[in-house]
Amino acid sequence: MLHARLSPLLSPLKLLIKRLLAEADVAAQRLRSPRVGPRAVIFPTNQPWEASSNLRAWLVAPQLRALGWRVIIAPQPMSLWQRRRLVRREKPDVILLQQTRNLLNQPRFYAPVPCVLDADDADFLDPRHQERIAECAQTAAAVIGGSRFVAQGLGQYNPNVHVIWTGTPRELSPPGPPPALRGPIVAWAHATPLTYPSEARFVQSVMTEVFRQRSCTFWLFGTHEEEAREWFAPLRAQGGTCVAVPPMSYTEYLDKVSHAAIGLQPIAIDNPFSRGKSFGKLLAYLSGQVAVVASNTVDHPLFFRDGENGLMPDDDVHAWAQAIVSLLDDPDRRVRIAVQGRNDFDRRLTTDVFARLLDPVLRNAAGLPKEAARAQSELRRQPSTG
Repeated sequence: MLHARLSPLLSPLKLLIKRLLAEADVAAQRLRSPRVGPRAVIFPTNQPWEASSNLRAWLVAPQLRALGWRVIIAPQPMSLWQRRRLVRREKPDVILLQQTRNLLNQPRFYAPVPCVLDADDADFLDPRHQERIAECAQTAAAVIGGSRFVAQGLGQYNPNVHVIWTGTPRELSPPGPPPALRGPIVAWAHATPLTYPSEARFVQSVMTEVFRQRSCTFWLFGTHEEEAREWFAPLRAQGGTCVAVPPMSYTEYLDKVSHAAIGLQPIAIDNPFSRGKSFGKLLAYLSGQVAVVASNTVDHPLFFRDGENGLMPDDDVHAWAQAIVSLLDDPDRRVRIAVQGRNDFDRRLTTDVFARLLDPVLRNAAGLPKEAARAQSELRRQPSTG
């Protein structure tokens, strides 16, 4: 009875405690940070356990500091009042708003400080949020998309738009067994694969065909056996060994993926939200030296060279099955592709590369001297939004 009476009071109290802890964390960051250099405040849309916020905000902050920025990253529970107080005290040259899913990530709340909007999903397609996201993009000093599709979508509201692919820290890359010593394991390392029905049906058909031709093991990430059992049924009917890999922490996820031989990245472009995907799901394969089989669509052709650092078969079940079987049957070729994929990842898809590309965008938005000539040069080589 007492617990029932107290329950309505506990949630606001927990939120208050979270907000006080968040502000204490920010105060500690401000004390530790150097007084010199350009100043940036980052407002992630979520905490670091959410992949997008982790890869495009939390892990980017230390890389920006290495480039000379004083960076304060504000934990998600902070209220608007707390955020505004931080901005008044910190006096940042620029604010980075990572994603639009946090309703406080709106430039109008922090005017006149220039804000850069970073988004890596096609949330602007959702009618429920279109007006808010359009206003966010229109009032931002610059917009960054995680893919050409997202950049083009947001570019209709703001002409100062850039493409920066998601990266991951190279130091998080797990050792894993050498590619040549891995068993015949094919993985679909998606966080929520069965919530993408077009891709799920396609992979199901592909792996059913693979099991007709070849013995191997298939790992379906982001699932438990009880929810995947029905989906596995046609694969197991062909004698396939299927394993459901439950959700796990990002480091555990990277380590698990690095034991696979082949990783799948299908994109169903009939789903507009899927067209907004970039390299987030591919990072685990590439950093873990897993040979990638990916759709020849979205931004994939701008990174993959078919047969060199990955395979991009035609959008056909038999073509995909043949690509997978060919890699299983030719370990030397599979290893060459996996190693080259890792080498290209090191050059183009790490967090330090992301920060070097972000640096000139932030400087330009803040009206600061363009000191990072190398970063500007790299940014010009990124994919066009046209």
